[in-house]
Amino acid sequence: MASYQNLKNRMDNGDVIILDGAVGTELQAMGVPMHPISWCAPGNYTHTATVRLMHERYIRAGADIITTNSFNGIRPALEASGYGELVREINTRSVDAAIEARNRAAVDREVYIAGSISCRIPIRDGNTGALSGGTGHGYGASIPADELRAYTDEQADILAESGIDLFLIEQMWADNESRVIATESAKATGLPVWVAFTASTAADGRTIKLDVGADRGYVGGKKQPLWTSNWRTVDYDMTLAAGIAEIAPLEPDVIGVFHATASDTTAALKVVHDQWSGPVVAYPDAGRTDYLVTWQDRGVPNEVGVAALTQEAAKWVEMGTQVIGTCCGFGVEYIRALSDSMPPRLTSPRKAA
Repeated sequence: MASYQNLKNRMDNGDVIILDGAVGTELQAMGVPMHPISWCAPGNYTHTATVRLMHERYIRAGADIITTNSFNGIRPALEASGYGELVREINTRSVDAAIEARNRAAVDREVYIAGSISCRIPIRDGNTGALSGGTGHGYGASIPADELRAYTDEQADILAESGIDLFLIEQMWADNESRVIATESAKATGLPVWVAFTASTAADGRTIKLDVGADRGYVGGKKQPLWTSNWRTVDYDMTLAAGIAEIAPLEPDVIGVFHATASDTTAALKVVHDQWSGPVVAYPDAGRTDYLVTWQDRGVPNEVGVAALTQEAAKWVEMGTQVIGTCCGFGVEYIRALSDSMPPRLTSPRKAA
């Protein structure tokens, strides 16, 4: 059985760790239908074998860490999708699929399971109280903080009880308050917690903000408003440095950048390394705008190919980034290339306090 202490020892020794790649878009490419509200999470219930196979493919490609298919597995998203009675089942199955994949594919090495907590919560109607909206619109700020905390506590407890090795807090966009809430829920379980920030370069060309960028307007999904008057306040101008300053006192084990373009990831990592002394993770996305389209045109290639990404990732390792993976649009072939090309270790590893 994998032990997080062994993973920590590897990081303390300077080993470069390979995180897996895209989960939702990879399942989509494998034929799993995406729900317009809860996206890939119902696949744990409807396409269990495919979820397991996806994890196996990443392990065989060289991933040291695989991520549970628990994106949007939080209760309000599942309730709005008609899966409200299956919250525990869907989240438990996300871990079971990862464990079974590890048992099947990781025959000669340790592979670790990261439990993903993400908040892409439908918008609650101020008049009726009903939740509605598409995956691409709405997040934790659409509900009160105490209500969100109850949901993240629930999901964190289920994932921890099901056998994950660590938490991966992701997909909060500019809503750092939701990121803090989810981090606190995960920390309460006693398991290690890694926190990832989405980031982009602001219009001034210098400031790194907590968002995907104004030029990344997604198409597809249900056209619901991104903000309503009853939302919690979100500082859309918050910088990455300020976001890290709010998370660091919670003592996460690893901090990093995800779901940003490769170029924005490079810029954001400079901020992370300046603001955070512990281990750093980076897993960019392909920079596409069609993630929420139910049926993507697979004939349209990513702007960043395998060779270009591995070259950029080598820069991240030179900066001291120790965990390298990918996100939406970058699948198994990218992880295989990263596993084959990254140096085995850092010369000066960074250690968490």
